[in-house]
Amino acid sequence: MRRSQRGMGVFSLFFLLVIFSLVGTVIFRVAPVYVDDWSLNRVIKGALEDLAGKEASPYKVKSTLSRHFITNRVEAVSIKDVKIEIVDEQVVIDASYEKRVPLLFNIDAVVVFADKRYPVER
Repeated sequence: MRRSQRGMGVFSLFFLLVIFSLVGTVIFRVAPVYVDDWSLNRVIKGALEDLAGKEASPYKVKSTLSRHFITNRVEAVSIKDVKIEIVDEQVVIDASYEKRVPLLFNIDAVVVFADKRYPVER
């Protein structure tokens, strides 16, 4: 009686290796962008805690954010890119941004962090 072969062929093994290496490369390149975003959220929330209960002007908000950016070494976004505006008698921090990450050769991934608006409580 003949038994059929069992196991994975060389082509299947090569195909799986290519797929796993591509997925690993994407994760390896894009993960730091998300880590930077988490630290940016933490820094902005810390600055909002410092400003809570105080009369906050756009200048005071920007100087507090700048101090927190320097202390925590935020490099994902520059303080110049953060928009601070007054909307309906309330100061709002708009830290929406996008980051372009090179993946392979001339292929880039664009990660968009939109709707990052934080109202400053007075």
